[in-house]
Amino acid sequence: MHRFRFKNIWLLSHQEHKARHVEFHPSKNLLVGRNHTGKTTLIRSLFDTLGATPQGKLEQWDENAVSLLEFSVDEKCYFALHQDGRRALFDATFNLLISTAKFGEWSKSFCQITNFNLVFSDKKQAEVVPADPSCFFAPFYVNQDGSWQAEWNTFGGMKRFTAPFKSILEYFTGVCPPEYYTASAKKSQHAKALEDHRREYKLLERAIERFSKSLPLVGPKINADNFAAEIEQLTKEVSVLNARQEGLRSVAVREQELLKSLDHQIHLAEGALTAYDSDAKYLLKEGATPLICPTCHAEHEKPFLDLLEFAEDARVLRELAARLREDAAEVRMRTYKAFSELNSLNENYLRISQLLDSRKGQLKFKDVVESLGAESAFAAFEEERKQIQVAIDTVVLAIDTLETKMNELRSPKRTKAILTDFREHYAASRVALQLHSVPTKTMQLASRPSLSGSGGPRSILAYYAAIWRTVQGKTGTYDIPVVIDSPNQQAQDDFNLPAVLSFIAEDLPAGMQLIVGLETPTDFAFDREVTLMEKFGMLTESEWGPTLALVEPLLKKMYDATLAQSQS
Repeated sequence: MHRFRFKNIWLLSHQEHKARHVEFHPSKNLLVGRNHTGKTTLIRSLFDTLGATPQGKLEQWDENAVSLLEFSVDEKCYFALHQDGRRALFDATFNLLISTAKFGEWSKSFCQITNFNLVFSDKKQAEVVPADPSCFFAPFYVNQDGSWQAEWNTFGGMKRFTAPFKSILEYFTGVCPPEYYTASAKKSQHAKALEDHRREYKLLERAIERFSKSLPLVGPKINADNFAAEIEQLTKEVSVLNARQEGLRSVAVREQELLKSLDHQIHLAEGALTAYDSDAKYLLKEGATPLICPTCHAEHEKPFLDLLEFAEDARVLRELAARLREDAAEVRMRTYKAFSELNSLNENYLRISQLLDSRKGQLKFKDVVESLGAESAFAAFEEERKQIQVAIDTVVLAIDTLETKMNELRSPKRTKAILTDFREHYAASRVALQLHSVPTKTMQLASRPSLSGSGGPRSILAYYAAIWRTVQGKTGTYDIPVVIDSPNQQAQDDFNLPAVLSFIAEDLPAGMQLIVGLETPTDFAFDREVTLMEKFGMLTESEWGPTLALVEPLLKKMYDATLAQSQS
């Protein structure tokens, strides 16, 4: 399981000559501050620095402020620097790894250092594209602008992906783990190589065909191995022709039988229509005698309704006859096509027969001389054919192996076990948050609850907690910090709010890094607590000097790299 941790963040405003440094504990952290004291700004900066921009805008915040974030991936430290859309990545000793204002380049570097290999379908380009930092943090950041509702609205820009959240949750919970996408990427590479090999094989076949027209390969073969290879090729071609001929004969027989049946039905329909025309003339004839039943000799009048029904029957019969004629025409076309292909096969049989007969004649010196060049070419062609076929077989075997591995990684049994754990965690979390129990048998990973009132945020928190616990289970793939901004949503009362805070402080998985933003202090224990007091005054003059000394050299490296890129 890969482990990601926030370590330190520095925020600096050249405009205000103020800065702020916050160090995070590897376990439970609490940010306390009333509205507009900067706790949301501090939390948002964690993600914005890494290229994941949360929904919502900040009030009275310097848009050109600089943020420097120290984080670790599997105990390896990095520094991310951000200012006004430009980002730079440094290693633990401040060596510059990348400097860019292009989001795609930054996202690629972030995914590389975190080993995040999830991919999606892009809506606009209709092609497979890699996920970005927003996808990496989406299940683990609950912000107050978009996360507490029934829809996924934590980060902006994710709508460019096709149905991303189901794939994201399957990735982190292990339903479709990173190994699956690694195998899928390798399979795509092999599939491209297979396509290239098959294209090359077809080109070789066409080259042999063109060469044989200018210098036939039908003369005597001095080399016995070449002779055997040609006979093997002819045998293979005859076998293919035989199989194709049997298939076409079977199709031709079936189509002829179907055509015979259709012709018979058309004949019957036309006979019935002829009888109808005669009967209709009689029924419509003025002054015709009444209808007399041949059995009981009862007389029947000819009411108008009966005449209409009789005419409707005739109309249906005419439509049926027309459809039958159309079907028959289509079947005749298919039969003609089958016989045409059979004739084409017969021509191939004749060509092979003539090729074999040419070996029965008397060997002449001229034949031997002409065959020497053709024989060498034939040997070269055959060797190339074998090499390409070996390459094709190797790639096909590799693809089959990868498909087997992918099926094992995403087996129904594995998926069912993970969903069972998720549903049990959700049910337990609802109980801990003082919500009524609900059926969870059909609940899916992406099934966010939709509950109004004060129970809505608690049900959302229970849902997130179920995801976090599942991710921390035996099939989880990443250990990523959980960040919760202002859990006191929808005016939780003095009975429910303590239950929410207790759940966050004590019931979430142990060892997970947790960062919580609250408006007021709490008696529940956190490993590190940061208190923000001044309204719109999260940055302070006292931290300006030390922060500037750290950040300014890194800013210079970032912009020097930008200048070098523009001049190259």
